[in-house]
Amino acid sequence: MMANDESETTAYEKAREITEKALDALKENDDAKAGELIDEAKSVDENAVLDVQEMLDEDASSEHDPAKLNEDIAKRSRG
Repeated sequence: MMANDESETTAYEKAREITEKALDALKENDDAKAGELIDEAKSVDENAVLDVQEMLDEDASSEHDPAKLNEDIAKRSRG
């Protein structure tokens, strides 16, 4: 039997998807939900979260607020 394609999603990809949801929550000013999603994404694959953070830093025209995301990630890294 062949492996189920749905199970092929890597932890990195899953964490990226969760991080994107966190960005959407930030856009909607739902900081609590964004924080929960960032924590969840970091528990799956912290490198994915950091990669998204870097992309936002480089993309000044982003609809998301990189400063706010960086602040949320920094807070959670310390705690």
